Amino acid sequence: MAFTRPDSPFKVVLLYAIYSALWVVAGDGLLMLWTEEGHAGWLLDSAKGLVFVAVTTGLLYALIKRLDSRHVTVEAELQVSQQRLVLALEAANQGLYDLNVQTGEAVVNDTYAAMLGYDPKTFRETNAAWHDRLHPDDREKVFQVYSDYVAGRLDAYRVEFRQRTADGNWRWILSLGRLVERDGQGRPLRMLGTHTDINDLKNAEARSADSLAFATAVLDSSPMGVLVFRQDGRTVLANESAARIVGASLPSVLQVNFRQLESWRRHGLLALAEETLATGKETFHRGPVTTVYGKAIWLEARMVRFIHERTPHLLLIIRDESEKHDALDNLRLLETAVQAAPVGWLVTDPEGVIQWVNPGFTVLTGYRSEEVIGKNPRILKSGRHRPEFYAAMWGAIKRGEVWTGEVLNQRKDGSQYNERMTIAPVRGEDGALAHYVAIKQDITAEKQLGQQLARAQRLESIGMLASGIAHDLNNVLTPILLSIELLKIRYPDANARRYVETVENAAQRGAGIVRQVLTFARGMEGGERTEVQPRHLLKDLVRLIEETFPRNITIEYDTPRDVFPVVGDLTQLHQVLLNLAVNARDAMPAGGMLTIKARNHPVVAPVDPALAPLKPGEYVAITVTDTGTGIPPEVLDHIFEPFFTTKPRGKGTGLGLSTVYGIVRDHGGVIQVHTKENEGTTFEVILPAAVTEVRRDPVVASGPVLQGEGRKILVVDDEEPIRLITSRVLTGRGFCPVEAVDGQDGWREFQAQHGDFAAAIVDEMMPRMSGRDLARHIREVSSKVPVILVTGLMDSGSRPATEVDWKAFGVRIVLHKPYSEAELLKALAVVLGEPPSA
Repeated sequence: MAFTRPDSPFKVVLLYAIYSALWVVAGDGLLMLWTEEGHAGWLLDSAKGLVFVAVTTGLLYALIKRLDSRHVTVEAELQVSQQRLVLALEAANQGLYDLNVQTGEAVVNDTYAAMLGYDPKTFRETNAAWHDRLHPDDREKVFQVYSDYVAGRLDAYRVEFRQRTADGNWRWILSLGRLVERDGQGRPLRMLGTHTDINDLKNAEARSADSLAFATAVLDSSPMGVLVFRQDGRTVLANESAARIVGASLPSVLQVNFRQLESWRRHGLLALAEETLATGKETFHRGPVTTVYGKAIWLEARMVRFIHERTPHLLLIIRDESEKHDALDNLRLLETAVQAAPVGWLVTDPEGVIQWVNPGFTVLTGYRSEEVIGKNPRILKSGRHRPEFYAAMWGAIKRGEVWTGEVLNQRKDGSQYNERMTIAPVRGEDGALAHYVAIKQDITAEKQLGQQLARAQRLESIGMLASGIAHDLNNVLTPILLSIELLKIRYPDANARRYVETVENAAQRGAGIVRQVLTFARGMEGGERTEVQPRHLLKDLVRLIEETFPRNITIEYDTPRDVFPVVGDLTQLHQVLLNLAVNARDAMPAGGMLTIKARNHPVVAPVDPALAPLKPGEYVAITVTDTGTGIPPEVLDHIFEPFFTTKPRGKGTGLGLSTVYGIVRDHGGVIQVHTKENEGTTFEVILPAAVTEVRRDPVVASGPVLQGEGRKILVVDDEEPIRLITSRVLTGRGFCPVEAVDGQDGWREFQAQHGDFAAAIVDEMMPRMSGRDLARHIREVSSKVPVILVTGLMDSGSRPATEVDWKAFGVRIVLHKPYSEAELLKALAVVLGEPPSA
């Protein structure tokens, strides 16, 4: 039996036995020939060698047989393992490759080709084909990983990349590999590995990443702060809003442990967190908080427990309500202010329907909120405005403009009042008009005060004009009154004296009218100011009018015994009440009732606008009330104007009430009028009560009628009639008058013969040099020459010049025009120091 190759244990042992036996026999034979030993020795040695060959052959056979059996078993197990591996790879959808690194060819399994969409029967893998299918964005990364692995910088070859499939799509592959063979120089020869399809995993990761990015974006863009804490207090998660709300950076917030925060303990947040974690009950906090970073906020917080990875966690949702809280506080403050405002607030819809009013509106109009809500503001119309007025107002506010104006409206009780109204349009979020807000302020008292001020200014202007006219009239009347005594001497018979007395009475009456005008114009200093008891004053007045008024007028008066006295001129106060009583009589031509009362009237702060000139204190109010025709509104504004009268021509001068107004004002009081047509009128005079010491003005001392005895008197007046009559009177009494036509002329005369003058009579108002300047020049040259200043005004009155300003001018007496001869001579007697004589 011939064997070409030892492919079984028997063949291997047989060959070993044959070759070994031949070696022993041949070797011993050659040795026998070499040593020339005998044939017996050779046989013995060959026999021993053959026995050894036989024994070792048997042992070798047993060993090889055992190894062959084990090899068969291992091969069977390896085949089974390979089958199992193939089945596992196929079950795991893993492709297997065996790459010849040097040639670039690879042996792959069916799964490898199938996962790329190719037919395993026709698919052939090479490095070039694999590179062609590799996604361009992944090539650099894959080559870098392979280079690092081959160079020994990586322990394993593991890389993810995208491969283009047979249909042109991209599929994610996880490639694992290991070099299993290198050449003697360490160059790679063979690489085994797997391809795993991770496309679904990558898509899932992408979806998870998108979801996470979406959740993170939502969380970070949320205006509410979100924080997650572990049970031990450490922060797990926080968004940007949470960091912004507490006033810190996000990294610093993530380092916080809420159990270590004093601010949480101080504001009660720690107790709420422990309660939530312990009970699972949702808790809330709302209030002011100062964070650990020092930021003070108004915080709204919600705490919720949840379980994550079988561990309790705390979810905290916070919101900074500081702006909202401040806005609410401002709204509450505004609401309180509007509710308490002394002005009316009104809110309507775009059609003007009332939606809300404040209490001030009720006080102003008398309408309660439930009476006007749902109605139109036209219920307040007084009928005193034309339709064009309202059309212009509505046109302005509908254009979105703010309208401000004054309106005369009517209250619920029918009374009318003046209001200053501002209407502002309010637009909604869409820019359309949503509401109108009106602010209504009662300015009735302000209007009345304005009317009083306008009246006072008007009266002041008229008074200035009247003062100038009175000055000129006094210049006219002065020579007439001075001429009376001369005419009486010239014409002593009774008939002539009667005519002269008629002229004197007319001049005195004219002087009285002038005094009334000046009383209105500047107030009236009159006579002595004393304490006047209103009870006595009213009693005397009532006694007078009961004797003179018609019998169809019933007179009543009432003065309490405790009424305060007032300080004033008794004659002037009597004139005030008599003028008011006469006007009341004229208002009741068919008879009626005249009521005169006096009462104490304290004025307290704040002072009523109608009594604005008065200061808080004690006052006495005297009222004169009639039941006559009343005063129409168009007349009421003019009743205190001089020369204004509603009486027929010849029945009144128009100076009665203007004189009353001037006297009351000069006494530091006010006068008010309350009237209603066809029901009557009440005049109320309010005067300061006598609560301090009475100030008495000095009075001109009664001077003697004296003789001149040739003494020179300088007479300076720009009015020739006054100058001539004054000189004539002085000449008649024995004086030697020296006349001058104005101040400069008088100064020249005095300089020429100043040592000869006993006194100077100087008019106050003259051209070129006034009487005051002339008096000052005279005093500078000779202080012994007394000066009598004559004036047609009533600034100072006819009294000794005791005031500092008059003394500065050297004036001893101020003599008021028009004056009589007796008054002139009395003034001269005072300044010349003459004793009184008959």
